Amino acid sequence: MRRILLSIAILATALQGARAEVDPNFYIYICFGQSNMEGNAQWEAQDVGNVDPRFQMLATCNFTNPKRTLGNWYTAECPIVSPDGKLGPTDYFGRTMVKELPDKKIGVIAVAMGGSPIEMFDKDLYQDKLKAEPDTWWAVLAKRHYGGNPYGRIIEMAKKAQEVGVIKGILLHQGETNNGDEKWPGMVKKIYKDMLTDLGLKAADVPIFVGETEYENMGGGCSWHNHVVAKIPEVIPTGHVVSAEGIPGNGTDPWHFSAAGYRTFGKRYAEKVLDVMNHPEDYIKFWTIGERLTGGLSALAQKNFAIVNEAEGKAFYCESGQQLGYDDYKTALININEGCLFKVSRITGGRSLRLITNDGEEYQVDGGTGYLNSQALTGSSCFIQGLNGQRGYDIPDGAVWDIQYVEGKGWTLKNVGTGKYLKDATHPAMFDEPTYFTFCTLTPTTGIQIIENTPMTNERSRYGDSVFNLQGVKVGEKSDWNSLPNGLYIVNGKAKLKK
Repeated sequence: MRRILLSIAILATALQGARAEVDPNFYIYICFGQSNMEGNAQWEAQDVGNVDPRFQMLATCNFTNPKRTLGNWYTAECPIVSPDGKLGPTDYFGRTMVKELPDKKIGVIAVAMGGSPIEMFDKDLYQDKLKAEPDTWWAVLAKRHYGGNPYGRIIEMAKKAQEVGVIKGILLHQGETNNGDEKWPGMVKKIYKDMLTDLGLKAADVPIFVGETEYENMGGGCSWHNHVVAKIPEVIPTGHVVSAEGIPGNGTDPWHFSAAGYRTFGKRYAEKVLDVMNHPEDYIKFWTIGERLTGGLSALAQKNFAIVNEAEGKAFYCESGQQLGYDDYKTALININEGCLFKVSRITGGRSLRLITNDGEEYQVDGGTGYLNSQALTGSSCFIQGLNGQRGYDIPDGAVWDIQYVEGKGWTLKNVGTGKYLKDATHPAMFDEPTYFTFCTLTPTTGIQIIENTPMTNERSRYGDSVFNLQGVKVGEKSDWNSLPNGLYIVNGKAKLKK
């Protein structure tokens, strides 16, 4: 028996070693939506037989012509999405990406059904939608190609893709069926966040790109939806809009683009993805201190507030998962973090501090609302996690805080579980002396323009030769530029990126 078990262990090890390693240069994009994402124009001679093999598609269903098997990778020749699809934006998205990134492979995981409402991609709503309209065309396609669960197929295939590459973004084109629905951005946001959670991804690493519908002057009948699409960056901090302006329709119906239109649209998706990838600083939103909250706990009621240490120029935030950060404002108070705001709630013995996302919702981690916790005195940090029966994740009362305001000094945070004060994120609440924090609302920074990473010149202005950090603290002169750490600085009244 011992020999058999040993042989099994050796075989398992060998099989594990035979698995393909994750290629960091294999960039993978999830693509989903309805008929425009599925592809609705017949491909032409210029679209056939010339696809760079570095552009790959993961078959999300079985194809008969060409023969493809669910879960296998293929060169991304038309049709990419399904046997019922044709030429669409994914085709020239991928072709453009491999052209612009000669040292990368590009993969797409595409799931789409003509006429599909956005609810079919919501893992909590698709069953009711399918039950209510079982015989509509999109329902037939969902059952024919994706086992009746399009979202589930996306996640299944994306997990398989993560074994060999890195998911770098999500592309969406949908809205004709939900034309003008003001709830649509919120529904997209939920689907996006569900995908990130189910795939263990961070929003900052995996932005979503949402395409506009066909414009009215191009023959589009659902152009009203574009005023809803425009709200995506407001609702999703890592959301971006891809313009359909000037892209021709097919001339036969008011919903779909022409073959030439799909080629242009695919290139625009790629251009937006590349711009966000190459110039992330252009899309980062910075916040700074707004209203300082003072007085007693009543001043915090119904407020979302940041916890900052003005003496150090630092603030608490959550980058992802359970990780609590404590860093300078330009790192902590930006839109691509999971959250940098808190909300106080009464709890027996003190108060709890819920983390609030940058779009105003309770932060969810491991299936529950995230709270500020302290480890035991012998631990190594504070962190974000849900409450349990002990009212703290690591220790009893580790998520319960005695919050006090001291006039002229600020707020103190004493952990009930440890009986000690909070100072930063890299220690538990373990200090005998309090640190005084500012609790404040946040306001966007204004009047800052990002400029290119060009060398310093001798040009003088009313700011002189001084270089400042984003907190307004002078860090050197223009002559010191090459020796400064990489980051954002204020030079001549403008934000300048050093990288």
